[in-house]
Amino acid sequence: MPSRMRLVGYRPDQPVGDPFTVTGFSGAGFPEQATLRELVTPAQPYLAGAGMVRGDQQRQHSYWLRYLRRLGGPTGPKRVCVDLLVRFTTFDYVVADIGPGPLPSRQHALAGFPCWGVADLSVSPHAVGAGRNPFNKFNEVGSLVFDARLETGHGTVPAVRIGYRVHHEPTVVDGVLLTPAHDEVGSFLVHSDGLFEAADQSLATRTHFLVTPVNAGVHDRPWVPPHAARRPGGTRPAWHATGLAAPPAAPAEVRPTPYTDDTAVVTGFQGLDGPETLAVRDAAGRARTAMLDAVAPEPGALLLTYQAGYADPGRAGTVRLLLGLRFAVHRYLVAPAGVDGSGVERPPEDGDVDIDAYYGDDPTTNREAWPVLWHRGRRHPGLRQVALLVAGADGGPGGGGPEPVRNSTGSRIRLALTPEWEPGDDDHAPELRVRWAASHSDDSSPVEGRLAFRVDEAGRPTLTPLDEESRRHFTVTG
Repeated sequence: MPSRMRLVGYRPDQPVGDPFTVTGFSGAGFPEQATLRELVTPAQPYLAGAGMVRGDQQRQHSYWLRYLRRLGGPTGPKRVCVDLLVRFTTFDYVVADIGPGPLPSRQHALAGFPCWGVADLSVSPHAVGAGRNPFNKFNEVGSLVFDARLETGHGTVPAVRIGYRVHHEPTVVDGVLLTPAHDEVGSFLVHSDGLFEAADQSLATRTHFLVTPVNAGVHDRPWVPPHAARRPGGTRPAWHATGLAAPPAAPAEVRPTPYTDDTAVVTGFQGLDGPETLAVRDAAGRARTAMLDAVAPEPGALLLTYQAGYADPGRAGTVRLLLGLRFAVHRYLVAPAGVDGSGVERPPEDGDVDIDAYYGDDPTTNREAWPVLWHRGRRHPGLRQVALLVAGADGGPGGGGPEPVRNSTGSRIRLALTPEWEPGDDDHAPELRVRWAASHSDDSSPVEGRLAFRVDEAGRPTLTPLDEESRRHFTVTG
């Protein structure tokens, strides 16, 4: 790769844990402007100097990465278990409209090998279970350190290599060497199509690291039509709302979906869609209607862990239920004055009719000129196809990872999850809530609480506990 292209925004984190420390990083990614020769190998000579800039397409990804070492083999007790979260965004590059030259012809020439990049890449420790991370049962002294670098040689576009270094000091108990000193190095690759994989298939990496997709999936790299190329300094306009409200009607098509085995009954749901329209108002008091943009969904997912044990310390046993929340995030577009959304229809399934005719009462309205709805500095998410089920039960997040249901209490556990929609007002945006209730067959004290679907400061979806019981029983990954 040419020397002038560097990994941007790389920031090592402070070590976490004592005495076994974990050091991740954040902010790594491709530059938002590059030349084609830096992104494609080999590039056509007459196009190699074409300037590329970040486009408007993007996908968010997260993977649950577990580092685990055991004493005396694969079935022995845990020595050190570190749960980590690998998160990144993939985005498209488009040809920059700068200087003289046949821009459309260059864009058409690039259609055969569209370029995508990686942004906001981070590796961070993530507490899973009792708030402890890393879990260090044998009180070992050591470290696990991650770093990142850009490199070529992985198809036509660069990738990010995440390297790791592991060091364990020897553990001596009563003069007996329990575990010897140990050093290990290895790496993973992050590709711009969303794939995160072990770069070296060494026995140590495959034995001691487990990768579980959360909000992840390999996507194609769709090219951008010439007329949709982004020009430097030109972005989709934003409409900043100070008040949002959804219609009072309850969401339709929610289907309760039970999961049952010998030890647990978990009732989740699927088929939930959020409101098609929102009433919005800005700081100047102007009122508009925001409409869900049915095209270009951004698939997402989160993993939730429900954990419980007996309140009586004299009784042994714990419960751990791994749940997968799947959804599609859409943006809201703010319609011009006079368009109230009463004529909103879903686009036809076969796609034969121009989708622009299905936005607003005026089919001639230029939807591409409508601004995107923002609220409190964040793009307000529209939700469709929301499902919350036992992880992996529908092929969703959690498949291939840890066992989704573990119950050593000897009693049957029941967990019910019910969605609710908060319509919002001047002070609070419309919000998806999940009410949960859990009980043991031999316990007369059921527990319950609520979770809220929100967008964090980085624009990533998350589930936030709203009460002490929820904070005590639920951990969210993703």
